Amino acid sequence: MLETVFKEKVATPEWQAKIKQIVPSYGTKLNDSAAATQKEWNYTAEVLQLEKPPVIDESVGTTVAPSQPVESKPENDMAL
Repeated sequence: MLETVFKEKVATPEWQAKIKQIVPSYGTKLNDSAAATQKEWNYTAEVLQLEKPPVIDESVGTTVAPSQPVESKPENDMAL
């Protein structure tokens, strides 16, 4: 969407730096790398104070549940 609406601006180094600051995985094809996907899941969960994401089993490309359940903190829950 950004490339469609702000084509010239997105191409500038300033915009690229700001977009990467906001969305570190911007421009990375996560479907091609289980490790990159896991890294982004972990980062997102930490920043948004979410439960630990499932671990990707890179040998088969599937996910497994975290080894320990994470305690939910009602103060971090948000109704949308």
